[in-house]
Order: sequence, then structure tokens, then C-alpha cells
Amino acid sequence: MRKHILIAILFLHYPTFAKESVLIENVTVVSSHLQRPLQKAHVLIADGRIKTVSSSNIKKTVDTQVIDGTTLYLAPGIMDSHVHVSSIPGMGFGVEPVAQKNGALAEDYYKQQPYSFLYYGITQVVDPNPGLEWTKFTSSKVHPDYYRCEVITARSTFPLVEKNDELSKSMFSYIVEQDVAETALNSPEQIVKRIAESGASCIKVYFEDGYGDESQWPLLSDDTLKRIRKSALPHKLPLVAHANALDMYQRAIDAEVDVIAHGLWNWGEFWRETEVSKPMHGVINQLMSKSIGYMPTQRVIAGLGELMLHNSHGIPEFSKVTPKELLEWYKQPSAQWFKEELRAGFDELPDEVIARIFLKDRMGKGNKILQTLTEAGYPLLLGSDFPGSPSFSNQPGLTTFLEMKAMADAGVSLVAILAAATINNARQFNIDEDYGTVEVGKVANLLLLKQNPLTTVDAWSNIHQVILHGEVFDRTDFAADTMANKALQRTSR
Repeated sequence: MRKHILIAILFLHYPTFAKESVLIENVTVVSSHLQRPLQKAHVLIADGRIKTVSSSNIKKTVDTQVIDGTTLYLAPGIMDSHVHVSSIPGMGFGVEPVAQKNGALAEDYYKQQPYSFLYYGITQVVDPNPGLEWTKFTSSKVHPDYYRCEVITARSTFPLVEKNDELSKSMFSYIVEQDVAETALNSPEQIVKRIAESGASCIKVYFEDGYGDESQWPLLSDDTLKRIRKSALPHKLPLVAHANALDMYQRAIDAEVDVIAHGLWNWGEFWRETEVSKPMHGVINQLMSKSIGYMPTQRVIAGLGELMLHNSHGIPEFSKVTPKELLEWYKQPSAQWFKEELRAGFDELPDEVIARIFLKDRMGKGNKILQTLTEAGYPLLLGSDFPGSPSFSNQPGLTTFLEMKAMADAGVSLVAILAAATINNARQFNIDEDYGTVEVGKVANLLLLKQNPLTTVDAWSNIHQVILHGEVFDRTDFAADTMANKALQRTSR
């Protein structure tokens, strides 16, 4: 009963810290700072942070909420460092035409989205292109801790150049003018200053000259990129790059970015070039020598391929993270607009061939690079790029878990996946004092798992409870069907 009262309090007043302390007894702690799991541990949480981690019993008071962790594993909450909370699967960003035509469905989705991330144990997210609707995420009474980049683009460069209507273009607030004095309003220096003052945690720039083999879009100039980089350093704003092709990777490395927020999957002709060439190894070696963060983001490609498969929106897991009305809309002809665009882009090839191009060729190439980095022992970052495109095959929370599974399928060890999902991301974005490990003083964003995540990647989806700033929730509290039932009960009173 007490736990349900606490949940009600949190939903009314979030964000707040726990009023009572929480003691987890006899739990196995799994954390990247430990050489091996700490068994039969006792963990005390108070004021939203971890106060004690001990092998000895901890004294409790009458106000202490006690959890028996005998059969459970305590791990840090997952951090997904590449999500787009303004983008709706199947619709695109909220200001774009399809979302505008389906306003009620979009609003239902925005209300559920934070809970869907929590359902899969994602307690921190980084949004490298927040759009205009990100405050709907942070205004939710319960939500993962939110960090955002801000995008710097020019009118002639991607992604602004791709937008065809003024409302869609309005999502970009930092449009740089190149070859202007430092004091000019939209100079790189002044834009970086405004981004820092906005409270953003990072800056994103795009290295994208065209989809596939196309190269019709200009890039930001080398001088502009140098000025952005120089201006960002005093503000300690990491520079995050969109790139996925060999030449774009080289440009990003030359610009001294801190993170490349996509896997390197765009190289070679379809089904022909399958081995990592000497030039590819050269780029990878540069990336490693400069300690640039690497996000595989394989679910971007998987989501495109799965869209072309029959009933890709009908998997059972969707019911836990997607509003029922939105799932029904995915069945309608109007929801197939992006699938039609993909068909047109591939000259009307059969759907199964298009799916194979993404799921076999491009994902296969991405896996080759991932395996090369894994063999070198290079640390990885978990970033799903949810939803990655207007595909409805990627859904909030679930996509992050599937990204972890894709890493495991590519041969990444479970130890490396744990680090990628927790401490590596926290370090990369300069928040490791608060997140990433189960250590005294850190924010109590934690997961109680029913399985050992160092034994099976499926443990990350076998969640018993989610702890957010010291508040304890059953996983089922966040499910879309649970939320729908609660809403129905409220309206029937």
C-alpha cells in the first residue's frame, strides 16, 4: 500500500526526491566499476541518491522502504544518448505535415512516450535534435532525466535544406551565417554562446551531402566548423556529428568532433564490397586515436528494413509502449506514406529486396565496423537514434533494448554492452559524477533485474522494478495498456 501512495505523490509533484529512504537487501550489484558482481550487497538510498553500498547489514528505521533483493540484480539505469523525443514513429517531427494532420494521435503519443522509455529501464536520455516539442517530454510528471544538444545548420545544408514548408523549418533555431565577423548575430561564435546560455548539454552538426550515393547538398565549411569547435570548448559543450558514410566520417574526424552519432554503414556497392578495406581501417584508426565516441545506431537501418515487411507494426511488444489508437492508425493506408517514399527512392524495387538492402547489406556493413572496434577493445556508446526515421517499426524504449540486442548479435560482449549503456555514455557527456555506476553519491536511477545482464542481454528487458531518483516503481506501472486503463478509470468516475 505504501508504495502505491508514493507513486501517487510522485505523479502529482515530480520531480521530487523520495520522502522515505529505500533499502535493498541481499541484492547482486552489477556495475562497470566492479571487477565482478557484488553479491549479497545492501544498498541504501535517501534523498534521491545512493547513500551506502555495503556487504554488511544496514540499520533501517520505521520509515525505510525495504526491498528483498535476494533473487534480483541491481544495475544502473540505461542511458540512451541518441533519441528524438519530438519525433513520432510513423509521422516524423511534430511540426511536420503528417503529425499536424493527426494532432490527437500525436498528443496521445507524447503523453505515453516518457513512460515507454521507463518501461524499458531508460532513466537518462540525450536528444541531439530536440525539435520544438521536447518540453512535452520534460513536463510529464514522471520522465527520464533529459539532456539535449542543439543543432547548428545553415540554410543550404542538411537537415534544414531538406524541409519543404515553413512550419517544418521552424524547428531549427540556430541557423549559422558563414564568413561573417565574430560579432555578427548569427556567427558561429554568437550561436554557440546562445546555445550554452539555453542550458543545452552539447552541439550537433551534420555531415550529410545526400542519401545513399547522392551528393547534392553542401556541408558547413571547414572554417565554420573550426569556429564552432573553438567556441564550444570554453563552454565544455561536446560536438556531436551526424555521419554514416566513409567520406563524411573523414570530414567529421577532421573537424575534431567528440562523438559520431551513427554507425559507419554506408560504403561499397550493395552485396559486393563486404570486407573492411584499407581506407576504412585508416578512418577507424583515426577515430580510435582521437578517442571519438562511436554509436552504432543499427536500429536506424533495421527500422527502415522492417517497415517494408508485412505487419512490422504488429509485434506484441508494441502494446506495452504504443497507444492503442496509434497502433490502429498504422494499419491505415494514410500511414503507409513513408513506405511509399522508400519504394520510390529505390525505383519501385520489390519490398523484400528493399528490406534485404537494409537488413542484410547495410546492417552487415555496420556490423563489420562494430566487430573491428570490438576486436580492438574500443569503448562504445549506446545510442538508438530512436525513431531514426518516420518508420513506425521503431518505438520508444523498445528500440533502445533492440539496439542492445543488435550489439550482442554483432559480437559485442555483455560486459561492453553494460558499459556502453551506462558509464561510457555518462563519461562522454560529462555527467559521470551523477550517473553510470552503482556508487555512493550518485543519483539513484537504478534497475532491479530478474536476470544477470552479464549472462544474457535479455536481462535488460526482464525488469522487476525501476528506481528513478529514489522512487520505486513496478515496471508494469509504465506500460501503455496500464496507462490506458488508468485513463479510462478516471473518465468513468
